[in-house]
Amino acid sequence: MNGEPTNPSGGRRAHGPSHRTDTREKIIEAAASLIPELGWGDVSSRRVAERAGVNTGVIHYHVGSIGELRRIAAVRRIRTFFLDRVGEALAQPDPVVAVDTMLRVLSAHDPRDPELLLLYESLVAASRDDQLRAEIATLLAEFRQWLCDWFAARGVARPLVVAMTLTAAIDGYLLQRSLDPSVEPGPLVDGLVGLVRQHLVPDTEPTSGDAGGAVPGGS
Repeated sequence: MNGEPTNPSGGRRAHGPSHRTDTREKIIEAAASLIPELGWGDVSSRRVAERAGVNTGVIHYHVGSIGELRRIAAVRRIRTFFLDRVGEALAQPDPVVAVDTMLRVLSAHDPRDPELLLLYESLVAASRDDQLRAEIATLLAEFRQWLCDWFAARGVARPLVVAMTLTAAIDGYLLQRSLDPSVEPGPLVDGLVGLVRQHLVPDTEPTSGDAGGAVPGGS
């Protein structure tokens, strides 16, 4: 024996760390794309392997169990979903404009958008998976703190109240819209914009549109 490591199918593994990272990313992306298509419970190692173009042994080598793979894929995609959309809104220096933009951006997508379906599937699965529930809860807590810090930096009084109300309203609206796509965002936008105006400290100059706090998942 020459001591060279082998891959899960028994052949020599001649590829370095970069290739292993690429393969792992491909597997995670495949799982993330399958969750909204098939439903949480039907995302199996075999189906992920087919989508990623690898054998099932490679999946377990790079990630572990199918349950762990689903968790990694879901939490990563949920994080990206909120970072992209909320980050776009928080580029606005004015809190009122930012909230209006945030809600309209989030409501602009089809209720059957794959990223929204993945979010719904993940929340249901979290009721039966303690680790998934903890990871999503941590992500949402980071999201609330991000908003709280951003509002505080822009002269919003009681920023935690505003951040918690906003995040709870977003969750509820997205869920209702998944059941009834005709639900319009207008009344919610008016209510939350009014809340932000009510808590704005007079004569506060909006700061620039930077994140105003640690971005969830950032270093």
